[in-house]
Amino acid sequence: MPMHYKFYLTLLLLTTLGFAQKPDYDFVKAERDCRKLIYSNPDSAVVVIKRTLAQRGDLHDTIYGNTYALYGLYYNMKGKPDSTIYFLRKSLTYLDKYPRNKTRSLVNLSMGYRAKADYKAAIACLNENIAINTKEKNDIGVAIAYGEMASNYNLMMDYNTSIDYLLKAQAILKNDKRGAKQLPAVKQKLANTYLAMNNFRFAIDLYRESLVSFKEIGQLKNYYLTQVNLAEALIHVNDFNGAKKALTEAITGLEKFGDKEMLGICYSKIGNLEFNQKNTTKAIAAYQTALNNLIPIRSNRAIRIAGEYIDLLNKEGNYTKSLQIVKAVDKINVFNLANREDQSIYKNAVADAYDGTHNDKEALAAYKNTIDIMDSLSADDRKIAIRDIQAKFQTELQREKNLALEANNKALKNSIKADEDREFMYRIARFTVLLIVLLITRGFWLKNRLQKELLKTVEAEKTMLEQRHLHEQELSNAQRETIKEKQRELTSTALRMASYQDAVNEIIEKCDSNALSKIPDVKKELLQLVRQQDYWKQFETRFNNLHPEFGTSLTTKFSKLTKNDIEFCSLLKLNLSNKEIASLLQISHESAITKKYRIKKKMEINDDDAFEKLLMEI
Repeated sequence: MPMHYKFYLTLLLLTTLGFAQKPDYDFVKAERDCRKLIYSNPDSAVVVIKRTLAQRGDLHDTIYGNTYALYGLYYNMKGKPDSTIYFLRKSLTYLDKYPRNKTRSLVNLSMGYRAKADYKAAIACLNENIAINTKEKNDIGVAIAYGEMASNYNLMMDYNTSIDYLLKAQAILKNDKRGAKQLPAVKQKLANTYLAMNNFRFAIDLYRESLVSFKEIGQLKNYYLTQVNLAEALIHVNDFNGAKKALTEAITGLEKFGDKEMLGICYSKIGNLEFNQKNTTKAIAAYQTALNNLIPIRSNRAIRIAGEYIDLLNKEGNYTKSLQIVKAVDKINVFNLANREDQSIYKNAVADAYDGTHNDKEALAAYKNTIDIMDSLSADDRKIAIRDIQAKFQTELQREKNLALEANNKALKNSIKADEDREFMYRIARFTVLLIVLLITRGFWLKNRLQKELLKTVEAEKTMLEQRHLHEQELSNAQRETIKEKQRELTSTALRMASYQDAVNEIIEKCDSNALSKIPDVKKELLQLVRQQDYWKQFETRFNNLHPEFGTSLTTKFSKLTKNDIEFCSLLKLNLSNKEIASLLQISHESAITKKYRIKKKMEINDDDAFEKLLMEI
């Protein structure tokens, strides 16, 4: 008979037994109603749970097992892990013969252990769950266990393993219509991992998709928890208004569940938010409310949150209050349950508090503790990196071992002699060792080859950069030569203009002294020639082409300068002497000196070198 028919027949039999024993109480309906209420209104669900357990008579084991499991789930919704673990363990005593019911209790029990940071026990529960579901060919159950497994590795900061489990769970659920309701939870857990890995934008998108799904299927507790994590991601991208809105909605919802731990986390995030917005008083009040929720329930989350709160108080110089927080947190003795990152944050803040009160002994001890924790974090990171590099080799090696074992089993079925069997196994072992050595050798060879290729790439990039630098240098030199040529051309033009002006004036003087015949006619022609040749305009055009911003910059910096002053400064920028400028402007040498002096006075500059340097730099 197919497995799913057996399941439905068992369920029908249990329902019949329930009705036969207590005809006036519908146990199946009670459990169904309870499961529907537990995620949205746990206080109403617990009323049904107590009513079921109050029924008298010889009830079936599955009724007790499922009801105690729901009792444990109720306490999980209320954030009380000790009670969660107690009732779920009790439920398992009734469910050994009912694998599907047992796997559900194992998943919820793992959540209780995870809340107490006992990840080893949580993972053990999930491994047992996976083994049972695999045997029962319940792929959906396996996927759910993978999702919970990922949550444990996420909190253990083993993010790569967490993502591997989530992707496996997602692949199973997408290929089975029955897994549609489980996909939002997997998506939320995947977002949690990406948040921990600082991939905030991707995490935000996943959280928002999860929120819509949780609301549609009525899982309000998961909806509010997702709002908390969404707020954390929004804070990291500086969307403070969005974060505050999400946290406010989460607090309103979680207060109905009475989950002190999650409320404490919410208020701590509000404290962090207010601190980022410079609202120190509100931040301190929020952090204090957070610890007021966490310390009475001895939550290990108090370690990081207390560290953030103490750091804030230290920055405000309130070391007395900081040490009061240290005393309260140390009293609940949960430091070793926090992960090393949270421990380092707390110890560093504590060290700063002792340092602020000049308690050097305690400060040094706390600083040393922080350094030790950070060193262990670095070591763990290296171990994870090494493990990831070796993962592909290990997978391939395992595949080879499995093939070898399969061949060995076939040989055993053919009744090969024991000595021959042992020899065969020895050969496989030697082959396996040789394979491992070859794989390791090949790994080193590939690594060495990769390093050589990287070195070649670096050398090629270095050569290319040197060639580019040489080209840019040649281009820069060419540009400088062009500018110098233009300046020489401009200076030459200016001097030619001065020469033309002198020649014309000389002719005029000869005419005035009757040195030439028909003097009036010659004078008239030469005067007309002087008026027609606008040498200064020609000079100004060329100068502006070479130094387009010179006049504007001078006028902006020194508003007292006139147009004539700007023209005079233009000649000085060309390094013309006072005599050359006087000749060009048709003024005396002394007038040129005086003009220069007056310009310096308008610019409030006394030193000639400073004046010339300023003109050259504009």
